Amino acid sequence: MTTALFLALVRSGLYERPLAADALSSASKTTSEEWQAILDVARRQAVLGLLYQALFQLPPEIKPPERFVTELMSDTLRTVRRNYEISSVTDSLTNRLQSAGLSPIVMKGTSVASFYLHPEFRICGDIDLYLPPDEIHRAHAMLEERSTSPDGSLLGRMKGIDIDLHDRYFDLHCAAHKLPAIGTSEATLLMLSAHILKHAIGPGVGLRQLCDMAMAWKVLGSNIDIPALKQVFHRTGTWRWNQLLFSYLAEKLEVSGHPFIGEQVSPKPLEKIILEGGNFGHYASSRGTALSANSRQRKLNTLKRFLRRLPFSLHYAPKETLATMGSLLRGNLRNTFSFTKP
Repeated sequence: MTTALFLALVRSGLYERPLAADALSSASKTTSEEWQAILDVARRQAVLGLLYQALFQLPPEIKPPERFVTELMSDTLRTVRRNYEISSVTDSLTNRLQSAGLSPIVMKGTSVASFYLHPEFRICGDIDLYLPPDEIHRAHAMLEERSTSPDGSLLGRMKGIDIDLHDRYFDLHCAAHKLPAIGTSEATLLMLSAHILKHAIGPGVGLRQLCDMAMAWKVLGSNIDIPALKQVFHRTGTWRWNQLLFSYLAEKLEVSGHPFIGEQVSPKPLEKIILEGGNFGHYASSRGTALSANSRQRKLNTLKRFLRRLPFSLHYAPKETLATMGSLLRGNLRNTFSFTKP
């Protein structure tokens, strides 16, 4: 399988447009084994829905193997069913919280799906809700199933759907006055960018999150004051990171009109992270061991992965990296040196 053809198919599904001539030529020569490899990569990168949409852009003379089509359609149907369940629970929960006088904001995957041409094909995992700090514990008390993660995050479940409550809209260690107002286009883009950064410097990140950013820019970009957005990147210490991120989006996903036209850098450092780890780093070589470990060992494994990625992290987001490192170290020290009163 060629990475070039895989990306061409992703772009075809993302923008619902036919393949370019060189990609068509490559597709016409692709073997059954190579089509299956493309499907496997799409699974690891959580972009099966885009691959499914790309099928309808292929000319009649290019016919992927029957097994490939059957598996892809089956996986996509499961995604559609799951998204219907998540959408139903999201609507029910937000209505319930709002009726109680709370102000939840749907964020991350569940909200960004609306930027896609076919939201039902975008793979979603759980429901992420932002609530102001003075509301979040009241919201947690209203969930049918409740739990708290080792780091203090408030979690829950409804009808088999995981719910994650956040009292921070941005995954950034940054003073509030440096951040854009929640609800603005700039805030949405920064929230998505910071979420990708958090995973890129930690366990890993996949192509799905980059596609999210591409579609968010396609929908919101025309309303953005680019000089003002660049000031946000400078104030939050994410200038280099966003320069890398948008360079990847421009070169690999053909995003146009982005903030760094004429200032692009090589996207290879980010591409390496995406290809080796896949969706949230789940397919990295060390991931299986990390998932089977106990809570303390998982935290130490997270710290190890973070340390291995330090050269990348310190170059592209030094302030955020140091702040995150401090938070991780404090959490691991508390976990390692916890004492029980006699």
